[in-house]
Amino acid sequence: MNIRRIVTHAALVVMLLCGFAGSRAQAATSGKTSSKPTSAATATQKATGTSSVQGYAAASTLEYGTIVQLASHGTNEVSPAVDTNLSNMYGVTVDPHNLSITVSSATLPNEVYVATSGTFDVLVSTQNGAIKAGDYVTMSALDGVAMKAGSYESQKIVFGRAAGSFDGKSDSLGTTTLHLSDNTTDKVALGMIPVAINIERNPNQKSTTTNLPPALQKVGLAIANKPVSPIRMYLSIAITGLSIIVALVTLYAGIRNALIAIGRNPLSKKSIFRGLLEIVLTSFIILIIGLFAVYLLLKL
Repeated sequence: MNIRRIVTHAALVVMLLCGFAGSRAQAATSGKTSSKPTSAATATQKATGTSSVQGYAAASTLEYGTIVQLASHGTNEVSPAVDTNLSNMYGVTVDPHNLSITVSSATLPNEVYVATSGTFDVLVSTQNGAIKAGDYVTMSALDGVAMKAGSYESQKIVFGRAAGSFDGKSDSLGTTTLHLSDNTTDKVALGMIPVAINIERNPNQKSTTTNLPPALQKVGLAIANKPVSPIRMYLSIAITGLSIIVALVTLYAGIRNALIAIGRNPLSKKSIFRGLLEIVLTSFIILIIGLFAVYLLLKL
């Protein structure tokens, strides 16, 4: 009995010692984790629950709201984005005073904070007209400055969607003159509006038109005076082909039957030729109806 009590007490002591050692080890581990230093060069600061901001180097001082691109792949340096390569758009410079947390690094020259998601103020211009809330924006001819996105082929990618409006009259930061590629000038107003950053394919461009061969796009545009979807274009081609086939089959059958009838009864030439003329007119009408249906399909 004494031996059994001694063994039981020894087991309880061992269990207590193991539990104490485990709690000390867990406390030590948590203490090490909480005291681990943060690298200023790689730290990412959360401005909101859905946005991220990080510090980058810059070749020169950048204004807040400038759309930037990475100087080269894999580097921590940014420069103003240009409209010649929209796929390089990366983020927008933000005011660090509006961030909840900022971590500076002395190793980053002309350090700027760049947001790659969320809603932030962005420099915009009226190069492509006034901007309304909900409009998509992309790069303008001014480096780092956005404008309203249209449906042009050169504006395949947008930077985000405007969360505010700018008409160039109210809240204008100034004006500037653009020297365009066609040797003309354009005076535009500059401003700043909040933009929900979402770099994606331009929704204003109808992706269906890009699936058509260039020759068919030109034909559809010449007939309808507007971009034509592939469904309408290919359906028009099918209707045109079917109309031509039906007209030719009808014409062939009429001529063949007329020749056979003349061979059997040469005295009925007049009536046979009259019937043949009606068949020719019928074939022509079938072709006209088919082409008119194609015109309506493309035009409406």
